[in-house]
Amino acid sequence: MSEEERPSAEPTAQSGKRQRRRHSGDPDRRRDPVGTRRAILAAAGAEFGAHGFDGARVVRIAEAAGVSHQLITYYFGSKRGLYEALSDRWLSTAMPVSHDLPFAEAVGRYVHMAHEDPGWVHTLTREQPDAPPPAEDERAAELLKSVEELRARQARGEIRGDIDVGVLSLVFFAASIAPEALPWIAREFTQQDPGSQEFIDHYAEQVARIIAALGDDAPTPGSPSQD
Repeated sequence: MSEEERPSAEPTAQSGKRQRRRHSGDPDRRRDPVGTRRAILAAAGAEFGAHGFDGARVVRIAEAAGVSHQLITYYFGSKRGLYEALSDRWLSTAMPVSHDLPFAEAVGRYVHMAHEDPGWVHTLTREQPDAPPPAEDERAAELLKSVEELRARQARGEIRGDIDVGVLSLVFFAASIAPEALPWIAREFTQQDPGSQEFIDHYAEQVARIIAALGDDAPTPGSPSQD
């Protein structure tokens, strides 16, 4: 059985003991567990994106996914479990991109990923600065690894030595989600439709070019240009 087919771990009771696994008689679970789980996560992404974690309602997620509330409990345990599953999915999809591709190419790929999963972009932009969301510690640890990866790239000359890689990480992440997070501003700046595939392809290519200019062979700001 694949990882995606396995139900998430059951939530723990306040006493610290595991709760007994709930058995669902829902025929959808037996017929297509992978598709059902994906449908729930897709509906949850849209719900969290529209209402944030606090405003999201599991009842609406179940209705949008076309499943019972009990089936969501079976797979994810709770609303928090759903949010953590979405966060895990995002990390497991996004982090390998930054490790496996040249940095400029990875940034361009992130632009496409944000366009393909707008629910998660809107979920992130709804997070409150004074209220850490579920799974924040795990996500912070993974993001820190990505900063360390950039530091290693910097040591290899892929990124200029005078650039703060933590700031660079924030800049490239913000750039990758800008068409989804700031569509009106993107439209005004570029005079193009930020939701079109043509724009996304062009924008991703341009962001990759900008990032590529940060290599050691790029001129430092203020230095004479090279013809």
